[in-house]
Amino acid sequence: MASSRKKNPTPPVRGSQTSTTRSVAARARTAQQPTMMDYTLSQGDADGQSADSWKSVLEAFKVSFEQTIKDFQNSFQRLESEIAKSIDFESKRIDEIESKMADKERECNELTLKVAHLETSLHDTQADVNKLERMSRRYNFRVVGLPVEDRENCGELVREKVLPLFPDEEVFIERCRREGRGSEGRPPHILVRCLSFESKLFIMRHRRTALAGQSFFIVDDLTQVDLAEKRRWAA
Repeated sequence: MASSRKKNPTPPVRGSQTSTTRSVAARARTAQQPTMMDYTLSQGDADGQSADSWKSVLEAFKVSFEQTIKDFQNSFQRLESEIAKSIDFESKRIDEIESKMADKERECNELTLKVAHLETSLHDTQADVNKLERMSRRYNFRVVGLPVEDRENCGELVREKVLPLFPDEEVFIERCRREGRGSEGRPPHILVRCLSFESKLFIMRHRRTALAGQSFFIVDDLTQVDLAEKRRWAA
């Protein structure tokens, strides 16, 4: 009976079972933790993704930069074309203005020559007029300072008060008249016209001695030009 009983199996040792369990758990935890290889692989993948990202950014920047350069070149070319057109337009305007100025300068030169010719002609005409006026006054002289009388007759006044002072020669008078209004309290001149130039010359030659001590005097009947010239030389 005793021999028929089966022997009980050897009970497990607690200590060894615990250590085995712990060993299995440790291996499981070790399997779950990333190894250096896994870290290296994951780091390589991240670096690869970062490199691809930077490459994409650089490609985009390159495309944008090239487009900006093209836009700048196009703008510069348009600006250069506009400047060239403006320069050409202004050059044409300057040429036109210079041409007009040359025409005006020629006209001014022609006008200057015409004015100079007219001035010469005017001077010659004035000289001729002065000569003619001088000839018309050739027989005249003026009595200055002879007082005005009531209802006077200039011819009789000259014959009575002026000509008797020249007894050496008979002087014939054509006409006499007062001229102007007088100035500075002086009476107007008496303009006397002789019948001959010889009579006028006699009066002018002897006037200083004949009229010495008188309140009036005699002068030549000069034109305005001759009178201005005389005053200029007297000054």
